[in-house]
Amino acid sequence: MEILLIAIGTFGLVGGLSLLAFAPRTASQEDLIQQRLSAIVSGSAKPNGQLTLGGDETTVWEQTANFFLGTEELPERYSAVSRTLHQAGYSGERSVRIFWGVCIFSTLAFAASAFLLASISFAPVSSTVMLIAVSAGLGYLLPFSNVRRKAKLRMREIRETFPDTLDLLVVCVEAGLGIDAAFVRVAQEQSQQGLAIGKELELMNREMQAGVARREALTRLADRLDLEEIRGLTTFLVQTDEIGGSIARSLRVYSETMRDKRMQRAEEAARKLVIKLLLPLAFCIMPALILIIFSPMVINITKLFTSAPGAGK
Repeated sequence: MEILLIAIGTFGLVGGLSLLAFAPRTASQEDLIQQRLSAIVSGSAKPNGQLTLGGDETTVWEQTANFFLGTEELPERYSAVSRTLHQAGYSGERSVRIFWGVCIFSTLAFAASAFLLASISFAPVSSTVMLIAVSAGLGYLLPFSNVRRKAKLRMREIRETFPDTLDLLVVCVEAGLGIDAAFVRVAQEQSQQGLAIGKELELMNREMQAGVARREALTRLADRLDLEEIRGLTTFLVQTDEIGGSIARSLRVYSETMRDKRMQRAEEAARKLVIKLLLPLAFCIMPALILIIFSPMVINITKLFTSAPGAGK
């Protein structure tokens, strides 16, 4: 037990010191704005006119990934990781390299700390090898679990706000805007509110402005997010264009369907909550209630038998 506590403490200390020592320093938003204004004044502004967090310098994580994976373009087997990172809010080829750099560094740091701990405690060779293997596996899986958790939360937010996005699209189309202009307006509105779906729609709009067809841009959006609702919207709009029906009326019907699905998911979660409460109720609350109810009775019965005539004989 003491060795386990020492191991946990060593891992936490090594991981914390490593992050403090090697994590890239990102400038504040005010510094980035000041740098952007200085670049505009000096005439060296970038043509896209966007602020890039962290600058263009190569981080420690990218250098680590380049050392182990090479500087060439990553193969297709990393596409699943790229999709998960995009769903978590980290998009681009650079984010994939940073992620793999963090994974490699975390694996090596945990393995090194395990080896140091085993060397200090003079553990046997078999225990040392097992401790290093378990520690390396834990260090490798921690970044994955963190990214998957963030991706799950972000996809839940997109799924919950999707019916409201459809309502805004219906309002824009019925007001006289085209479907492409409606997507632009809704993306701007929801991006200003800090919603994740607004960022995704902005990316889709930039693809269409670059010359990608609306059908292909919607398909790419559905592939990136991997949500049934987005795929349904893509199929829905494509079929409406081919048939030639009213987009506003079709969007309104689809929006009502999505709201009904959201209500059904909420009702399903409420029904599951009753089942999930049975386990803590049975193992945490019921024993405490039984103890509170029957303890005075047991104490009184014990006193009755101990104080009865002839009880001490």
